[in-house]
Amino acid sequence: MNQIPSGNDKKGQVLSNMKKATRFLTFLLFSLSFFTAKSQVIFGESIEAFEQRVRRDSAEYQSLAQRFSSGDTTLTLPQLTFLYFGSAFRSGYQPSQEERILGAGSALAQREKFEDALRLFQNLLTKNPACLPAWLEKAYTQWSAGDSLSVGATYKQYFQLLQAPLTSGNGESPEKAFVVRSVRDIELVLNELGYDMMEHTLLKRNGQNFQVVTCSKEDNPGLQRDLYFNVQLPLTKEIRTVVKKKQGN
Repeated sequence: MNQIPSGNDKKGQVLSNMKKATRFLTFLLFSLSFFTAKSQVIFGESIEAFEQRVRRDSAEYQSLAQRFSSGDTTLTLPQLTFLYFGSAFRSGYQPSQEERILGAGSALAQREKFEDALRLFQNLLTKNPACLPAWLEKAYTQWSAGDSLSVGATYKQYFQLLQAPLTSGNGESPEKAFVVRSVRDIELVLNELGYDMMEHTLLKRNGQNFQVVTCSKEDNPGLQRDLYFNVQLPLTKEIRTVVKKKQGN
């Protein structure tokens, strides 16, 4: 007959399982980080190079963030690209937390609590002006609230920043995939290209994680194709977050 484990035995089993999970996640994180050096080159720089620039000189990133937030339209595409991808290596970047804030703001806007929704979106953008969905949600909420004076400028900043993932590749293959800092940005790129998502699968190749999206043209549903999106950045960040939480316990 199997004995019922005591309280100490149960605690030991839980701790043992937690340690195993932490070791596995740490190994997975190491694997993801190890292969980052093989990532795509965007405007002559790899994602790894963006990370090194952010960690080496945070003032450069902060300066670009402030200029963009203030509505500076003179930022070059390489500067916008550094702003967009560099944000993924800032200490406050947490994709899952961004999703919760965006969801909460959207729910408030649907209940016509526009001021509360805009406050949430603006707080998020103050912390991370490279969050594309927040710019779009802010613009839509301003439009819903009848703020025609502000919505144009917000949409302009959104489309300005959207050029970063749009020009990171062409999506025709894993080697030429669109690179995104957030999984949600995939839909934004598809929308700008005039595609509707039909289905998607996860693919791992050469140490990089990709989302393969089968999509169709909005004006011609019969025209279907696959587009590749490199989702290494958000997946790696989420794994790092989980590992830190596990180690903290």
